[in-house]
Amino acid sequence: MAVFPRKWQCSHEYGAQCGLVEGGLMFLGIIGHDRRISEPKVVGACRQFGGTFEKRFGSLLCRELHPEGFHPDNPPQLCEDLTGRAIDYTLAFVEALLGSDRPLP
Repeated sequence: MAVFPRKWQCSHEYGAQCGLVEGGLMFLGIIGHDRRISEPKVVGACRQFGGTFEKRFGSLLCRELHPEGFHPDNPPQLCEDLTGRAIDYTLAFVEALLGSDRPLP
């Protein structure tokens, strides 16, 4: 039995941009707004984030990051490893962007 109504399950079937990418991009936008960083700089950072995420993880798309797809009988921790690595990557990217001594990943 599915957790969500059928009409809400299109994202896993469509395999569009991974939520880990989208979350990182939204976070960059929020941080940029909060820190009063110019829109062109935020857009540039988002493009760089997407490009480096794709190089590091092989894709921006769920259907490629998780090619076997999602099924109702999958374990709840299906993306746990990827999620942890993507969060670490996003945090390092933001820290480097905001002036940490670390280079952008």
